[in-house]
Amino acid sequence: MAEGLIIVESPAKARTLKRFLGSRFDVRASMGHVRDLPERELAVDVERGFQPRYEIVEGRRQTINELKKAVKEHRDVILASDPDREGEAIAWHLAEVLRLRRPKRIEFHEITDDAVRRALQSPREIDMRLVNAQQARRVVDRLVGYRLSPFLWSKVQKGIGAGRVQSVALRLVVDREDEIRRFTPEESWTVDAILSRLGDERRFRARLVRRLSEPDARLELRTEADARAVIAELEGATYRVASTEKRKRTKNPPPPYITSTLQQDASSRLRFSPKRTMRLAQDLYEGIELGDEGPIGLITYMRTDSTRVSAEADARVREWIRTSLGDRYLGGPRKERTRPGVQDAHEAIRPTDPSRRPEDLRPYLTPDQHRLYELIWRRFVASRMAPAEYAGTTVEVEAGPFGLRASGSVLTFDGFYRIWEREEEREEELPELAPGEILDFHGLEPEQHFTQPPPRYTEATLIQELEKRGIGRPSTYATIVGTIQDHQYVEQRDRRLHPTPLGEAVNQIMVRHFPDIVDDGYTAAMEERLDEVEQGRVQWVPVVGDFYAPLERMLSAAAAAMPSETGETCPECGEGQLVLKASRFGPFKGCSRYPACRYRQAVLPNGDQPRLLDETCPECGRQLQVRRGRYGEFVGCSGYPECRYVRRDPSASEETPTGQVCPECGQGELVERKGRYGPFIACNRYPDCRYRANRSRRGEARPEPKLLDETCPACGKPMVERVGRYGPFKSCSDYPRCRGHRQSGGARQRARASAG
Repeated sequence: MAEGLIIVESPAKARTLKRFLGSRFDVRASMGHVRDLPERELAVDVERGFQPRYEIVEGRRQTINELKKAVKEHRDVILASDPDREGEAIAWHLAEVLRLRRPKRIEFHEITDDAVRRALQSPREIDMRLVNAQQARRVVDRLVGYRLSPFLWSKVQKGIGAGRVQSVALRLVVDREDEIRRFTPEESWTVDAILSRLGDERRFRARLVRRLSEPDARLELRTEADARAVIAELEGATYRVASTEKRKRTKNPPPPYITSTLQQDASSRLRFSPKRTMRLAQDLYEGIELGDEGPIGLITYMRTDSTRVSAEADARVREWIRTSLGDRYLGGPRKERTRPGVQDAHEAIRPTDPSRRPEDLRPYLTPDQHRLYELIWRRFVASRMAPAEYAGTTVEVEAGPFGLRASGSVLTFDGFYRIWEREEEREEELPELAPGEILDFHGLEPEQHFTQPPPRYTEATLIQELEKRGIGRPSTYATIVGTIQDHQYVEQRDRRLHPTPLGEAVNQIMVRHFPDIVDDGYTAAMEERLDEVEQGRVQWVPVVGDFYAPLERMLSAAAAAMPSETGETCPECGEGQLVLKASRFGPFKGCSRYPACRYRQAVLPNGDQPRLLDETCPECGRQLQVRRGRYGEFVGCSGYPECRYVRRDPSASEETPTGQVCPECGQGELVERKGRYGPFIACNRYPDCRYRANRSRRGEARPEPKLLDETCPACGKPMVERVGRYGPFKSCSDYPRCRGHRQSGGARQRARASAG
């Protein structure tokens, strides 16, 4: 007879526990959350202390019925969900749904025999502080989503939404894009001398850094003229070593992983998204089948912000380093610096047993699981190893009126790099030089540089920035960066995050009308308040109330400041009024007489409005307008998105008259236009007349077709004489639609000769 019932979240975790517990306990899985707020309604009673109304999660009823039957068969019920707010809330919801009177709660940070045994020896009650902290977060996020989303539907686009933390993440991405757009590059130059010891083939670089007459001022070369002037002054100079300095330095190993640093390294080193990283880490934590050993939990809990390591784990990894690598590689005792705001509830992410080397586990893991485990294993082992040691050299060189500097370093002891791959750029190794030594000169290399704009965020660097600002928590980072992409506010191109027009439109409204929601300081303070709820310092209802009152005020003010009517008359029909509308392409102003009048004008996120041109679209006949996109100004059709005509150069004239009459209709004038495939000749009566003739592929204008006094034998339209790569030929003026007749000039000459 089993001693009791243990309920965990996942079947994988249940299998791993059964391996340790055997038949002592009946272990069942709840399959995650069993109860939550309904999806299609607010389900928060604002008037009665923000009380949430929960319902059974769709698809969990059968699981709950099975758990109810199991509860009746056992006297003791133990809830063993994950050791965090979310896990505590799952345990509480289970207790409520299963009507458990005094359930026991256990938690463990690694699924190993010892950890589970210790947890069973010290059960506790459900911690309502953690539950209330999770409830407060859930209620606040629901209030934001359900109060802001309808407003954004009416002003921007139906089906979109806003979140408390996601809005701040979106603002970071948009603000970075604005920085890049406003950035003006500044030019600078450097001059390097290529030198060597006398008669030595090994060469090294020394950079021009100062004038000897101004030893404390760094030499700045702003233009090419400045660089050329310096090079002229160095003409015929002798290069002599002025001084050398040798120094030793060490580089300490990095600390073990926390959630954010694991997601960052997995992104940069393995090209894993944060969501993928957390899914793989969950597998490794819950247990992997290791042949005859059965399921084993390979890493500790993966949602943590602490680099703390237990004394037992520290001793085991140090023993492995000593026996496998030698005492020389064993690092001294280290104290992990605790950052402000760290909860320190869990250990760092580490392997449960450092003696399980990645190469030994390869047969049991998928390729992605193996790569992530190897990353975690190497980082943890390296964190307990000796520092790397370098021998550095700095050489000062004098040449004419200038001072130059060369520096280099050599790795003298690899230390933790024995395990952890070096990513830093290796410095140049300098030869042994002595003061006063004359050097061989092999030339000067000037190089132009431009200051670069700040880089766009990647998923990893965005998480790093959120962590730095105290926004979000380890359990939410992956969800945050995933949500802003799922809502199509942000898109990835070359692994960089770019805001979409929709994202910029939403951000503009949020910044203008809901400044507190998108303020990182306010959001970080809210996270601290939720932490205080968890610590039992404050009650959760006042925290939610303090957040909700300003939200309602901002909503009322925004509704008054953003009426749908713009007060503008439609410039196309002159009768309707322009009103704000929404589409999947973002916000726009449209005529109130739609569909009788189809005029529309995009509402740009940065406030710039399209400038109408006195030109018509060559594809649909509507008016063209100058718009601004992520790559600058361009000309587009006012009928977008129905018509997608684009011309990249706003200053270029759309049409260049040729002075020739259209050979097809005989009424219009032939004009030169630019298309996506290069220049072409067309009738200016388009779309009534669709005559078109291409220009040369090389870009030079081909001779204009010469109209002939004969008709095409296939279609009856006029024949023209053209010039191709093989010389002149005649063809139908309706080519390429009519291919019924084509004759080369040589063929015509042969025909005339035979007739003569």
